[in-house]
Amino acid sequence: MDQLYQERILGFAKVVRQTSELGDATHHAMISNPTCGDRVEVRLRVESGSIAAASTTVRGCALCEAGAGLLLELAPGLPASALTSLGDDLGKWIAGDDTVAIPDAMTAFAPVRAIRNRHKCVTLAFDAGKAALADKADG
Repeated sequence: MDQLYQERILGFAKVVRQTSELGDATHHAMISNPTCGDRVEVRLRVESGSIAAASTTVRGCALCEAGAGLLLELAPGLPASALTSLGDDLGKWIAGDDTVAIPDAMTAFAPVRAIRNRHKCVTLAFDAGKAALADKADG
C-alpha cells in the first residue's frame, strides 16, 4: 500500500488542495463515482479552442485528488479536443494497455495499474473534463 501512495502521487494530490476555484470558467462539470462516493468538479476556461486554465474541486480519496492534480498539470495549453483523448489514453494505459503513448507524468500512477478497483479514482477528473467540454458552463 505504501507504494500506491508514493511521493509523486501525493504531490499531485497536494496541488488540488492548493488550487483555488476558477471563477471565469467557460466549461464546467461534476462527476461522481457511485461505487465509492468520490466526486470531482472540473472548471475549464477555453480560449480559441485551447484550455487556458483549469481548476478542480475534489471530495474523495488521495488517488482521486492525484488524478485531478494530473489533469491540472497537463490540461493548460492543450487543444480542448486533446483533453478527451488524454483521458481515454490514461484509462487504457492504467488498465494495462502498454501500446498507448502517455505523457511521462502519467507513469506516476503505475502502482495503481494492479489495483483495478482504484482505476476510476485516477480517471474521474478526466471524465469530468470530458463532460465539461461536452456541456458548456451555465451562462
